Amino acid sequence: TGERLMSVGDELDEVLAADISADQTLVALGGPQKIARVYSTATGELVYECKKHTDWIYSLEFSPDGVLLATADRSGGLLVWEAQTGREYLTLTGHTGAVNSVSWRIDGNVLASASEDTTIRLWEMENGGQIKSWAGHAGGTFSVEFCRDSRLVSSGRDRVAKLWDANGGALLT
Repeated sequence: TGERLMSVGDELDEVLAADISADQTLVALGGPQKIARVYSTATGELVYECKKHTDWIYSLEFSPDGVLLATADRSGGLLVWEAQTGREYLTLTGHTGAVNSVSWRIDGNVLASASEDTTIRLWEMENGGQIKSWAGHAGGTFSVEFCRDSRLVSSGRDRVAKLWDANGGALLT
């Protein structure tokens, strides 16, 4: 119907990233205040804040199973949190530019990230190790998204959309 179901957050600035957990119990917001805030959909109340980022939060996403929350910022910061508690789970280091986008593989065991440093990177969630890294788009990779079959689609500052296999092999431009 287009009716508003609820409103959460009392942000003083823009919201640059938002996601709702798969079970629809939590909503996460991020933006220029460098804090990811997570709210309860039942009450609209703030559940916790993630305050470790040093720059604007550009992207965030709950894992498909609702166990983890990934957050990414303008200075290359990429963090994974326990979704229910907000405790830091992993710090993923490697990007040298802003991380514009994150996406979870459907099983929640692999996180993809896209950065202004042109790369797309895949991370495993057991120890936070980098699985793969490849140059995605000249001028910077703007977005990445896992497909249900583990392929990835990305777009970049080069105004091109690309489809990749699970190992970073280009399939379609």
